[in-house]
Amino acid sequence: MKTALYVLLPLLSTSVWAMDGKILHEKNCVSCHQADIYKRDNRKVKSFPSLATAVENCNTQLGTGWFPEDVDAVVDYLNKQHYKFKKP
Repeated sequence: MKTALYVLLPLLSTSVWAMDGKILHEKNCVSCHQADIYKRDNRKVKSFPSLATAVENCNTQLGTGWFPEDVDAVVDYLNKQHYKFKKP
């Protein structure tokens, strides 16, 4: 039983974390960024590190009060949904 818990717990926490990224994005980002911004040809975000920087810049400018884990969750959500960059 303990073995199953050790195997499933990381999967569960990753899923919850990704859901938090979606919720944080919907609550804080869509007022400025519609989905088409992530797909435009001349987008400024061209790598995973630049995506992380962009999300952190928005966090700072808007004063959302996100913790680093929240920023990471939004970065992961956006990367999975739109960018599909390889993580460094």
